[in-house]
Amino acid sequence: MSLASLYRSIATALLVLAPLSPAIASPAAEGVDEHSLIVGEIDARAIALRAANSLRADRTFMRARVTIRSSKGAKGRVIEFECWNDRVERRSFIQILAPDPDASTALLNLPPNLWRYEPELERTERVLPSALIKSWMGSDFVIGDLIDPFSDVEDYEVELLEVEESSESAAQAGLYVLQYTPLPAARAAWGKFVAWIEAEGGAPMRQEFYDASGKRLRTIHFSDVRSVAGRRVPHRWTVIPVGEKGHESVLEIRDLRFEAAFDDAIFATENLKPAKDANPNE
Repeated sequence: MSLASLYRSIATALLVLAPLSPAIASPAAEGVDEHSLIVGEIDARAIALRAANSLRADRTFMRARVTIRSSKGAKGRVIEFECWNDRVERRSFIQILAPDPDASTALLNLPPNLWRYEPELERTERVLPSALIKSWMGSDFVIGDLIDPFSDVEDYEVELLEVEESSESAAQAGLYVLQYTPLPAARAAWGKFVAWIEAEGGAPMRQEFYDASGKRLRTIHFSDVRSVAGRRVPHRWTVIPVGEKGHESVLEIRDLRFEAAFDDAIFATENLKPAKDANPNE
């Protein structure tokens, strides 16, 4: 795709995004850099919100499985779990369904507190906020990926770095590249992260995560995008850590419900320890 064609495609995408994006000024004036003008006029925070909305609503229920591989070709360990997320109150509850040794392990996020239940010990304990970047169940995902997917935009300063031509299809308008830098008072897990987001559809395609020194630690690739309740949702998330050859963790969404109806009792510490014959989704 030529640069001119890319700009035309971006303009079309921005029409789709209006009212999210302010109007683009005409670059007709001599000496104006079209790329700089387009990047300068796009509302980065609106794009970030749209991407966040593709993964969750005010209330979201998800059932998924994660396959953990330590070398290419290995079958890998599989974890199945359910997650309830209340974005308005920033609450999340995650319960492991399988395998048996880990079943009933649970995690409850009630900011500023994070609680974990260990079935082997039959004990509930409070976890330090630093656990947000700790490995979840031995995978390359971290706890923050699941209790706060794509993070809350209000915790970050969001900047549009560039508009990148899509490598998937010449017919696509391209990808917005956003940089998220945590605000000083935010409970943020990373030094920063960069996200590639569909210009037309709004779904995240890739994220790169960095520590405070600027060292890249891992990449998440999003794929298998499907339409769910009018949202473009990636159903496969693949985490590849830097410097660990052959390692990857793949999350596959099995069931997803936006604006799900569930009881507030799910987000009580008493719910961490499972009651016999109880189903928290009922």
